[in-house]
Amino acid sequence: MNSFIGDVPLCYTNSVAMVLKSYGYHFQPEYIEALMVMGNGASFVDKNTKHPLVFFDNGLPDLSISNSLTMLGFNYEEFYLTDIDENSIELSKKKLEQFLRRGSVIVGPLDMGHLNYNPNSINQSGVDHFVSVTNLENDYIYLHDPAGYPYMKMRFEEFVKDWRAEDVDYKRGSFSMWGNLYRTKTPTAKEIFHCVSIVMKTRYEQGDTKVIEYYANAIKTNGLNQQQQKIHHYFSFRLASARNLYMSEFLKEFDLPRAEIKEKLAISFGQAHLDSMKKEYTNLANTLMDIAKLDELFRTLCIQHKGD
Repeated sequence: MNSFIGDVPLCYTNSVAMVLKSYGYHFQPEYIEALMVMGNGASFVDKNTKHPLVFFDNGLPDLSISNSLTMLGFNYEEFYLTDIDENSIELSKKKLEQFLRRGSVIVGPLDMGHLNYNPNSINQSGVDHFVSVTNLENDYIYLHDPAGYPYMKMRFEEFVKDWRAEDVDYKRGSFSMWGNLYRTKTPTAKEIFHCVSIVMKTRYEQGDTKVIEYYANAIKTNGLNQQQQKIHHYFSFRLASARNLYMSEFLKEFDLPRAEIKEKLAISFGQAHLDSMKKEYTNLANTLMDIAKLDELFRTLCIQHKGD
């Protein structure tokens, strides 16, 4: 298996890795990403009959952050607000200050459209993002943004616009964050493998089916519109390829058959990116059908998992 190290949009995973490091714990982002269990199956964002929008995952980043911290043996506090009133900002600020007394804080989802230090923010309204907040002082917030912006500084009143995440659909609430981390146990590799397998089994059992086949057929008939092209050229296929590769590397110690399927999926998503860039939509549809078959095989093995 050929390892990959490079620029992949895994903001939630990199933010977790940075915060854990601030507490003195060193985990590779590729390993944490496998524990997130995000790169399996597919889900509809918009089930448009002609040009549907699909993400190649069956989980959510915020829930996955909590799952991964638990798998690694950490106790933690998580905070978010489902109902916003005039006291919400001050309440969230005080909680953030409390968390920062112990170490850095995982914060998100944010709305990237308001991150004014990023020159491309104007084109990313509603796109979710996660960062590691390192300090809050004199009404300024300090953060490391894993999109490539260390040591950023914003006025807190400006940061709040991002932190509300009003246009991020999947969020549990606004002003979401994780802090006060404390490791109470050190699980074995086999225990962590079992936890990951249970999450994969549950998400496949509860998630949508035949999404990838639906998407392949739509592309074969209608091609890709501008929005789909943008998502695939810059984001989704390369992310899916990396996620599958990282999961393959994680699984190979305890479950070689599933690890081999994941490596094949990583290769296939790389091909899907190439098909998309060349606008070879018949080829892309065929590649997605191959991906659908591999994912169904992987899904069957995940659902059969019983642990020991």
